[in-house]
Amino acid sequence: MDIKLFSLCKQEDPRIEEGKKHILSCVKSFFPHSEGFMTFTSQKRMLLAAAQSLRGADIVIVAVQNNMYNATKRLLAQALDFKMMKNNTVFDVLNPLYEEGKIKQATLAGNAFFPQGALLLPTEDMLNCGFVLSAGSQCIIYLPVEAPYASEVVFGSLYDFFSSICDDSFAPKALYSRHKEIAKRTADKFDSQNIKVAFSPSRATALIEALCNGLPSAHCFSFHSNIEYNESADNTLIDEARKAKDIQYASFGIAFSEITLNNNGERILKVAIADNEGTNTYTHFAAEDESDDDFTVNCVDKTMLMLYNFEKLACGKSSPEVATKEDKNLRKFLLCLSAGAVGASAVIGFILAMII
Repeated sequence: MDIKLFSLCKQEDPRIEEGKKHILSCVKSFFPHSEGFMTFTSQKRMLLAAAQSLRGADIVIVAVQNNMYNATKRLLAQALDFKMMKNNTVFDVLNPLYEEGKIKQATLAGNAFFPQGALLLPTEDMLNCGFVLSAGSQCIIYLPVEAPYASEVVFGSLYDFFSSICDDSFAPKALYSRHKEIAKRTADKFDSQNIKVAFSPSRATALIEALCNGLPSAHCFSFHSNIEYNESADNTLIDEARKAKDIQYASFGIAFSEITLNNNGERILKVAIADNEGTNTYTHFAAEDESDDDFTVNCVDKTMLMLYNFEKLACGKSSPEVATKEDKNLRKFLLCLSAGAVGASAVIGFILAMII
């Protein structure tokens, strides 16, 4: 597949360079011969270049800076003659913030509406979400360019999207690169701040230990908490997480359950995260066609991403039981990919070029 990358930025910013690095690393994991970003400061020039590339490229990535993100999204939809439609998932997250006066009405409208049929690539707080428009094997991927939004989309769904459309021979190696990178950036951050994390023994913990093997910063993680591993319910996850934290004098204690079935027959895996304020338990749900191994790895990735943003965890201050069904729904959608069609590939380039 031929892939082209374009960025739209008004000024240089370290967060932009970090975001580009994560996007390009993901792309090269699947498309090793891909070139770097072509950078533009003009919306029209960037869209014109993207339109010209669509005449020959299979995939075009457009990464846009925050202060032009929603305006360029509307311009792209207008150029493609697509109606902007409200995404209820994003709206339901952002509308309470608007009602509480934490965001403006323009922010709500700009972030909750997407081209009709777009596949959402969400960020953690649903601001500056990415999306995909596709037709057959050709697609336009629209992304935020700055970190942390870019890295949230890349690690949260872009790797999965590429694995769903690319040759199976590339996917395992590329996804392993994602798992390693997620573990590394989390370990690097904790090591730089001299923060220790202790893990209670489990199969998921053994996977994290393997991913961190050889990392200089991995000494901030303790995988030998002297807690005897017990699959029974006698030792609750909360107890295990707290014991791991206390025994190793760590800032955080982590305990994973095994995969079980809940009362609705859904496969779930729970993770308890304890800090000095208390403990929260996160329940992850498997997608219908997701293997147990893939589900476990996805739960590990999600946990490491949460730890990377440990400032937002607020253990003991938010709900002690947090469900993450929306993650399951996204993975299910990617597993049986059916992104919205944008018309024949030649027409895309023609319409953009003519309107611009």
